[in-house]
Amino acid sequence: MARQRLGWLGPVIVLVGAAVAAVGVWYMVHAKPAAGAVIDALAVDGHRVLVVRAEVGGDRAFVELREDDQVAWQALVPHYAGRTGTPGIAWSPRVVSVRVVRDGHAELFALTMQDASKLGGMRLAPEHGPVKDDPASPVTLTDHVRSYEVVSGADWHQLVAVDLTSGRALWSRELGPTPVRGGGVTDTAVWIEQSPGGRQCFAALTGNARPAGAGGRCGS
Repeated sequence: MARQRLGWLGPVIVLVGAAVAAVGVWYMVHAKPAAGAVIDALAVDGHRVLVVRAEVGGDRAFVELREDDQVAWQALVPHYAGRTGTPGIAWSPRVVSVRVVRDGHAELFALTMQDASKLGGMRLAPEHGPVKDDPASPVTLTDHVRSYEVVSGADWHQLVAVDLTSGRALWSRELGPTPVRGGGVTDTAVWIEQSPGGRQCFAALTGNARPAGAGGRCGS
C-alpha cells in the first residue's frame, strides 16, 4: 500500500462537532450521556487501567483511564469495535488509540494518555466497503509501539499496522476472504491465524512475510 500521509497531528478527519467543556468529550449532545456497563478493562501498569464502558441508552462508548480507584479522565467515542475479552484499544506511553465504527467503516481515534486530549484519527481500509462484526476475530493487537488492526468485511480481511507515536499507517496486508480466528504479537513479528489456511507471519516493522516455523512460531 502507499503509506498514508495522515498522522495524529494531521487534519482531523474523524472528529465532528465541538468539544464540550470536559476534556475528552468529543461530541456536542443535547442531553448529557452517561456511562453504563463495563465492556472491557485493560491494565496499563500496576496503578492504571483503561476501562471501556457502554453508553446508557446509546450506541457510543466511554473510554476511561483509572488511576487506582480514581477516574483520571473520560472520553466519549463512537460505537466501540472491540468486545469483552477482544480489545479494540492500543496504547503507548503517550497515546491511546481506540478502534470505532462510524457510518459502517472502521476508524481509529487517538487520545493523549495524559488527559484524553484529541490528537486525530484515520479511516482504516478506505479502499473497501462496509465492515462487519466478526465475533470470532481479533480486533486490535499491539506491542505498545504499533497497533495492528484486523479489519473485516463480508468477503475480505485486512491487517493494518499503525505507528502509535506518529499516527501513520505503516503497512497493510490483504488477508483474503478466509475468516481470521486468532492473532498475536512477538518481539519482532505479528501473526494471524485463519481457518482454513493456518498461520501467517509478518515482520512488525515492514509487514514483510515471514515463515511460520514449528509450532506456528514466526521465523526471521
